[in-house]
Amino acid sequence: MKYNIHQFPSPGFLTYQLTEDQMDFLWKRIDVAKTKNQVNDQLAGNISKSFDMGLDDIDPILKIVVPLCHAYEEQFKKPYEDQVSGPIPSKLVLSLNDWWVNYQYQNEFNPMHSHSGIFSWVIWMKIPTEDESQSLLPIAANSNAKNKVSSFNFTYTNSLGEVVDYKIPMGKAKEGTMAFFPATLKHCVYPFFNCDEPRISVAGNISRYLIPKEKPKKFVEGQNNL
Repeated sequence: MKYNIHQFPSPGFLTYQLTEDQMDFLWKRIDVAKTKNQVNDQLAGNISKSFDMGLDDIDPILKIVVPLCHAYEEQFKKPYEDQVSGPIPSKLVLSLNDWWVNYQYQNEFNPMHSHSGIFSWVIWMKIPTEDESQSLLPIAANSNAKNKVSSFNFTYTNSLGEVVDYKIPMGKAKEGTMAFFPATLKHCVYPFFNCDEPRISVAGNISRYLIPKEKPKKFVEGQNNL
């Protein structure tokens, strides 16, 4: 019997492992950010502290996220096709909207949410717990949802209308890893327990702008020789 296979398009996400120099740059920026105003009121997290990372002297992060924007389009052809009816045209440029650092302590969490813009990312800087040990805690060990505790989860609807979770387990091995994904992809961060140290992560958003346009005080692709 002959038949043809037809897959539904379903964009995923990219991961990237930062170098030691890139991590050093981020830790230095975090030290500066902690001296500035908190931005918890602008974010979805139910967490203690979030700080703006600033938009000055950010070439090191741009050299990561800008290539990933193009890599995502090459791999998935999304989300550009849905939003601008085809691959990104030359009159549109990519811009770094904002980025911030989160300090998440035990019992705190980020509820299900999405971001503004076209692309988003998260970089796990410090993970003080391990997924396996968290799942063995009394609060989780006898639960049929023990795989949720302390994890980062993407949630999407498949072609059958089913809501699907994609879990990224959290542990020290994830330190220095970036997840890069469409800004509209729903995600959440479950709480961890029995640990006084914070989980530290850096996140940000990328948007697109039409040209000609007065250049904002943000990165616009083509500047800085990137």
